[in-house]
Amino acid sequence: MSFIRYKLFGKKEYAYEIHAYWDKEKQKPYQTSKYLGVVIDKQKKIFGKPIRKKPENLILDFGDTYLLQHFLEESKLGSLFSVFETQKDTLLALLNYRICHGSAMRFAQSWFEGNYTRILYKQASISSQRISDFFEYLSDENLQRKFFSEYIPSFCNPKQGIIIDGTSLQNQIHMPLTAWGRSGEEIDKQIRFLLIVDKESTRPLFFRTLPGNILDVSTIRNTIDELKRYGVNESFAYLDAGFFSEDNIRELYEQNIQFLTRLPSMRVIYKQLIADELQDIESISHAVRYGKRGLFVKQKKIDLFGKEAWAHIVLDPERKGRETKKFLIDVVDEKEQHDDQEMGYTLKTRGIMILVSSFSISKKEVVPMYYVRQTAETLFGFSKDDLNILPLRVHNEARLRGFLFLQFISLITFVMLKKKIGTEYTVEEIMLTMRNLKCKVYDNDLVPQEMTKQQKNIMELFGILMPKSLGI
Repeated sequence: MSFIRYKLFGKKEYAYEIHAYWDKEKQKPYQTSKYLGVVIDKQKKIFGKPIRKKPENLILDFGDTYLLQHFLEESKLGSLFSVFETQKDTLLALLNYRICHGSAMRFAQSWFEGNYTRILYKQASISSQRISDFFEYLSDENLQRKFFSEYIPSFCNPKQGIIIDGTSLQNQIHMPLTAWGRSGEEIDKQIRFLLIVDKESTRPLFFRTLPGNILDVSTIRNTIDELKRYGVNESFAYLDAGFFSEDNIRELYEQNIQFLTRLPSMRVIYKQLIADELQDIESISHAVRYGKRGLFVKQKKIDLFGKEAWAHIVLDPERKGRETKKFLIDVVDEKEQHDDQEMGYTLKTRGIMILVSSFSISKKEVVPMYYVRQTAETLFGFSKDDLNILPLRVHNEARLRGFLFLQFISLITFVMLKKKIGTEYTVEEIMLTMRNLKCKVYDNDLVPQEMTKQQKNIMELFGILMPKSLGI
């Protein structure tokens, strides 16, 4: 089946002959397109190809930005950015820079001058000083509230729970947010970046920035209150062990929010469960399958700060073997220097994880449910590795908050791109491949150059037709 599709680029309309067919081998519908030319007479279907009279003015990187522009339009993300009003072009230019290039912000102007964004977003101002001013603009609380009021109802509607997790962003910036805090085994100057994720869509839902010396356990109530302002009255939360405290647990019960979290090993209740429940845990009655792994899960109803809860003692035999081996290698030659009772307790806890929930969960479901929390860890990885959030190079609190807001918007875009792509490509691979597609710029229009086979495959994956020329 063939038909003509019209596309408007700039001030000109272009015609394409579309041929739809069914691929019997792949069992999928496909389309091929043939460029017919500029529309001269639409009713009579008269098309013509422009005659090039003047040499090109310059050559720009084109394919990556062109693809991202179409993705933002198709995903409706682009409609969100109207909240930035006169600064919309600057926001979109920097968003393209974070996704397509992701280097230090001081190089953004050089990238902009050689990229199609300079034509797409003519009102963008991204010199170093203007970027600093823009970050201060982004830090405005009213602007951020306006954005989240548009974003959360339109793109996230949490029904299956939210994931709450935090990470440390080490820096040496002199400002109130930067404080000494613990990150794993290290103590460093840092700020805390709290990320809330919609479990169902795996999209970032909300974020908060906190001083580095504020523990995660003190953030739940304010986070819940802020989310309620945006209509998120969530009834289920996945939490890391850092959020476990009596105040937080009581708050979750009072707010009627069900939860699943890991029990910290230093808690008295953890030590009691280790002492009372491990004798028969390696019984076939407690065995469950988790993917290609076999686990033992023993469950017990407990009193948790005066509330009914369930403890799930999980033993991973493979992990127990690795941890036991390492422990013995580390201490066996110096066992006389250690307390036997303490060493015996440590050996007991090898391979053990204890989860606590406010409701009953089947043995087969509890571990998969908890590891949903890894979604937040993955997103932190994207921010640090793919979007280069570190090192932080801003030098006052307002600019830092603005930079992290831009980073959050970039993370939303990155996650949605990754979901669209699937497993065939990575976001980085697509952007690098499409960046090699250049365009020649003339006085009134620009002409994309010929695409490689891989570039054509990527454009087909996104359902994008590449025009022969575009108006400026």
